[in-house]
Amino acid sequence: MNTQAAGIVVNRNKEGALALLSDLQKWFASRGIDCFDTLQAPLESFLSDIGLVVCLGGDGTLLAAAAKIRTRPIPIVGVNLGKLGFLTEVKQEEVYDELENFYAGRAAIEERLTLDCRALHTDPYKCRTFSALNDVVVSREGLTRMLHLSVRVGNEKLTRFSGDGVIVATPTGSTAYSLSAGGAIVHPALSAMVITPICPHASSLRPMVVSAEETISVLMEDGKPDARALLTLDGQGALEIDSGYTIQVTRSEVPVRLVTSSRRSYFANLRENFKFPG
Repeated sequence: MNTQAAGIVVNRNKEGALALLSDLQKWFASRGIDCFDTLQAPLESFLSDIGLVVCLGGDGTLLAAAAKIRTRPIPIVGVNLGKLGFLTEVKQEEVYDELENFYAGRAAIEERLTLDCRALHTDPYKCRTFSALNDVVVSREGLTRMLHLSVRVGNEKLTRFSGDGVIVATPTGSTAYSLSAGGAIVHPALSAMVITPICPHASSLRPMVVSAEETISVLMEDGKPDARALLTLDGQGALEIDSGYTIQVTRSEVPVRLVTSSRRSYFANLRENFKFPG
């Protein structure tokens, strides 16, 4: 790995992305730093040659890049070109200062907890493994009837409920889908997971924060052979699951490394993006 070289992930559908890419290429060239970009080749093709990833887009762009980096400890700078940029917390006009900080060794790099997800099935050929930075979601499919789910934490039964699904979120993901479903905001320095039911048919059922050292298991208990649900990771991709699946979520041993803004703290970022009063 060349720790100096950079890879730029570009969401060309975002306004200003191509112009910023051109400016960044000139910035890197003027400093003698090799630069690759995803308009020329897939990210996976140059991961072994770079020491930094710069994402131009929104949070979805960063999540997709993080999934491809997976086990490589490459820091990511997220540059927000979207509407709500909580993960991509660096603004377009700030990117050069943050790059200067990175190459001068002054950048603040946070290691964010990620999740491993195993979709286990009674048929071994249907088993799958996934990873996620934000969340693992089991939800009903389209206009199908509500789901009947059982949730376990470790060896203990937590609940059996009917509803639209359940979210298992990291602290990073606690400000995404989980928050919209009523879950708590969890500071990213904490080693925890948030279990958030989606529209449960039980007013007493509330989101719960548990240790990241636990194993969370989700099972469909519909009892009907045609019952189906969707398993999604970070809102990207989906696996149709049936009652033969058990979804197990654990903490991953490999974190994602995010370069955070030198201008705003986590709480300032919360206030700005979520319009906290005061």
